Amino acid sequence: MIPRIATILAVIGAVIGVACVDMSAPKGPASISALQLPSPSVVIGDVMRDSTGAPAKLSVIAYDANGARLTDVSPQFFVTDTGAVATVDLTGTVTGTKAGTVHVVGQVGTLQTPAATIFVTVAPKLIARASTKVDTLFAPLSADTIHRGTAAAGVTVSGDTGVGAAGFIVKYALVYGPPTNPTSKTPAVFLADDQGNPSTVDTTDASGHASRSVVVITGLLGGKVDSAVVTAQTSYKGALVSPSPIRIVFPIVIK
Repeated sequence: MIPRIATILAVIGAVIGVACVDMSAPKGPASISALQLPSPSVVIGDVMRDSTGAPAKLSVIAYDANGARLTDVSPQFFVTDTGAVATVDLTGTVTGTKAGTVHVVGQVGTLQTPAATIFVTVAPKLIARASTKVDTLFAPLSADTIHRGTAAAGVTVSGDTGVGAAGFIVKYALVYGPPTNPTSKTPAVFLADDQGNPSTVDTTDASGHASRSVVVITGLLGGKVDSAVVTAQTSYKGALVSPSPIRIVFPIVIK
């Protein structure tokens, strides 16, 4: 009877041991980042480059169960389009083949990123104002800081044949503007995105267009009001695209 009981206990112990193995934490990363893009675009016949103009690869950051970054993992990259306009090799190097957009996912272990969209476009050769018309910035006469006047600083980046260069970062700067009231912690004049939040960069869309708004809050003005001057520039392979930086003047009229 005792040997039989011992056998039963041994079997139970083995089952418990197997259960403990099955319940252990899986190997590999517990989570990963979104696909890390050095640039929103890649030029036809070229590899993707970072903001300095140097060739750069796609990447994915992996984390363990404690949120610590893993350094001993090798991401894989996959193009999800049929007849894709770009290729991605095993190291994450993206090469453009023809104009369009390409969708890429990254994977580490069994975890996969959402698909990222990359523009495949022409090399930028020219940056210019989107309109040659002088845009006057009309602002309301008010002491209220809610009321704003805005004007768009639009530019177009294009290639040799005038085709828009998509996916290039345009950097803006407000180089001159009316003074702010010394008691205010918020500037009276600043650059903003489409939602009115402070922003000095934009990415060209499929037509090569980018824009930031010049915002004036009349309730914060602290001196003479005449105009605002904005510059815009972009670069490729580490060199400014001619004639960067371009200068845009906005006469300001308080009414």
